[in-house]
Amino acid sequence: MFGCIGGLFRFVLLMVLIVLLGGAAFYYLKRHPEKAPWKGGLATVQEKVETVKLGAEVKAALSLRQAFDRLDISVSAEKDVITLRGKVPSLEVSKAVEGVAASVPGVRQVVNFLEIDAAAGAKVQGTDDRTIGEKVDDEALELKIRSAFRLDRELAAAAFEVKVTRRVVQLSAPAASDAQKKRALEVARSIEGVSQAEVR
Repeated sequence: MFGCIGGLFRFVLLMVLIVLLGGAAFYYLKRHPEKAPWKGGLATVQEKVETVKLGAEVKAALSLRQAFDRLDISVSAEKDVITLRGKVPSLEVSKAVEGVAASVPGVRQVVNFLEIDAAAGAKVQGTDDRTIGEKVDDEALELKIRSAFRLDRELAAAAFEVKVTRRVVQLSAPAASDAQKKRALEVARSIEGVSQAEVR
């Protein structure tokens, strides 16, 4: 008999605890509805996934730029806003990094917290001893030249390889005719910032 009473007492106590916990949870969520686990539902999960994806795309875009490969830049995303942190050697490089981040589809705003530190990636060890600033300038020239070639009817199909080192342009296209090579030199030399151009 006492066993039955003890079991009943434990059951009643358990039910009281459940009711108290349920009441406390209900009261808390009534006071703080934004904490509800179902708040936002699938839309919130999808938004978080998109945020992570956008941050990864910005990191990938920066990693594809050879000029930034020695820089320690962190990227964080909050919805469609990207925040950049780290150190870069100059204001020009800071603007270039910001520009690449801003060009990624889906980015609405870039918050630039990059610090200027002349020692950041100042020299690249090995065969390429250009500074980060020089590499950024060279990449910008390469893009200008490739764009100019694509917009030139005579050069568009020639598939020229373009390499710029300290504003010196090297062009190569084994299948290009002599006339196309001559035209390529003329176009490359006309681009502002090019100091010298040669074709192989």
